[in-house]
Amino acid sequence: PTNIYDKAVMFFDFGTVGTGKTYYWDDVRMAAPPVLAKPNLPITFQDTVTINYDIAPFGGNSSHLVVDPTDPTNTVLQSIKTSGAQTWAGTTMGASGLAAAIPFSATATKMSVRVWSPDANTPILLKVEDAANPGINSEVQVNTTVAAQWETLEFDFSTAVTPLNFANTYDKVSIFFDFNTGGTGKTYYNDDVMMVAPPVLAKPDLPITFQDTVTIDHAIVDFGDNSSVLVVDPTDPTNTVVKSEKT
Repeated sequence: PTNIYDKAVMFFDFGTVGTGKTYYWDDVRMAAPPVLAKPNLPITFQDTVTINYDIAPFGGNSSHLVVDPTDPTNTVLQSIKTSGAQTWAGTTMGASGLAAAIPFSATATKMSVRVWSPDANTPILLKVEDAANPGINSEVQVNTTVAAQWETLEFDFSTAVTPLNFANTYDKVSIFFDFNTGGTGKTYYNDDVMMVAPPVLAKPDLPITFQDTVTIDHAIVDFGDNSSVLVVDPTDPTNTVVKSEKT
């Protein structure tokens, strides 16, 4: 791209000796680049023909889409935290915004990313923000557990220091490998950025003890101005009960 090209030459039936045939040509022009779609969750990096993943490294990172070093049929994002890169060096996916906002809700606060790190116990930070207003953001850090292997990490934004505001738009996602440490030239990979589906909870059944809040949705609904929540039994810290305030 730094060179100058200001001369065009046309070769008909190239590689074949002339036999007297006649050709015509016209309308030599630049071809408009295709208009690629914005990425959307899940981000798998498999479609580079119709989607512009809008990869934007920063802070000294060097990031590119490459063939998965463990699977030649898969495309992944490679990030090199170059020597001297900032402690906060990272890479944004969908730098100008995703096609749709990340569908966070009160029951859907988790995202997952498949990652490959050369070291176990590497801190990985995932950040979501409003592409139009970077002041609106939330981030969660999780450490890898294996070295030089793919693993899927879950990032629960309900635990973020800056909590999600479900009225906000979060349509931009960035990943930070070995967060809070300066770059040393190590290479990382990530793939399959997606929402974690909330668990399907069972309906309650008699006896209703309120002890299982992991697999059962007790579906507590107030009416007539009652205010009710599940709480620890004030007389037994090992027990869960419903507290109802008749306002």
